[in-house]
Amino acid sequence: MKKNKSRNFLVISVLFIVVSIIVFPKNSLSAAKAGINLWLFTVFPALLPFFIGSELLLQLGFVRTIGKFLEPIMRPLFNVSGNGAFAMAVGYTSGYPVGAQVIKRLWEEKLLNTSEAERLMTFCNNSGPLFMLGVVAMGMFNNSKIGYIIMLSNYLGAFATGIIFRKYRFMEENRKNFNLSKGFENKSNYSNINFGEILGSAVKTSMNTMIVIGGYIIAFSVLIEFLKVYGLINAVEKILTPVFESVGFNKNLIPGYISGLMEITIGSSLISQATAPLFQKVILVSSILAWGGFSTHGQVIGVINSTKINYFPYFIAKIIHSFMAALFSYIFLKFINIGETSISEVFFQGNVKTMLNIFETSSYIFIALLLTIIFLIIILSLTKKEA
Repeated sequence: MKKNKSRNFLVISVLFIVVSIIVFPKNSLSAAKAGINLWLFTVFPALLPFFIGSELLLQLGFVRTIGKFLEPIMRPLFNVSGNGAFAMAVGYTSGYPVGAQVIKRLWEEKLLNTSEAERLMTFCNNSGPLFMLGVVAMGMFNNSKIGYIIMLSNYLGAFATGIIFRKYRFMEENRKNFNLSKGFENKSNYSNINFGEILGSAVKTSMNTMIVIGGYIIAFSVLIEFLKVYGLINAVEKILTPVFESVGFNKNLIPGYISGLMEITIGSSLISQATAPLFQKVILVSSILAWGGFSTHGQVIGVINSTKINYFPYFIAKIIHSFMAALFSYIFLKFINIGETSISEVFFQGNVKTMLNIFETSSYIFIALLLTIIFLIIILSLTKKEA
């Protein structure tokens, strides 16, 4: 019965979109073009190095190595194995939905059980520093301080959310007595590694995932446009106005907030351009970046669809994360003066030069992350020898 209802809802939704495209072809084309530009010139170059790099490290056995060293850190804090440290590091430095993709691959390689994967999902799939500092802070607000406040608030919020969920399914996991050593036994022999095959597989897997992400971004760009055309955003705005006024927030921020609940880049841009106090804009942008937008949630569902990883804990965690990020931003803004800097006139220019710059920066971030992990392993190794 439930499957039939879901199927009927999906059919109705698809028919609604198809009819809307026919009725409003100009709006559809404009929104789709904006979504393609966003994916091609910003998201694609920012995420591709992390997808390929993480897949290579996973297949080469690097994750198993760092897992042994970082078990004493990850287990007490988040109640997951040391293998989860790689997902956490990548999830905090890349962007949506790389963290979810890495967690899925760790689960497939039996380096995580289902409970651990679900716990990691609650705090290891986040917006990346390149997006928060580059696109949002400098591109939209033209203020670097805002970027650091948003980034720190999101990371602390994710960290706190992970601690909240550390006991999730803990008793059930103990009853099953899952043994991670099975995962090590399956693929412990790397003597016959063919790097060419591994590289080809990593690129193929990464490109397939990037295409799926692009599809979600374009679809949600068109969907948001239809919500505007049909006046649904205005209807929701009327409902949210009393809520915003009760907490002292300007109602001009509501359209951007609603759009941000759907897609974070569009929402962040609209909020940055709204006529409202700057500190309110920062708090809301921080909150929607932590939430991720339904577009990102759709991407995550697409990533974990072939696994036993449950989406619902991630959904609840993202709600908690969004409130946590807003709270941390509010606290930071009590002590940090960000002024009333005007918005950037053009926050994004879709061209090849911008695309290459983003790809280069993203590659540097991944290399820096890798070197940091190696350095941490060396320090822990030396510490153990001395002990």
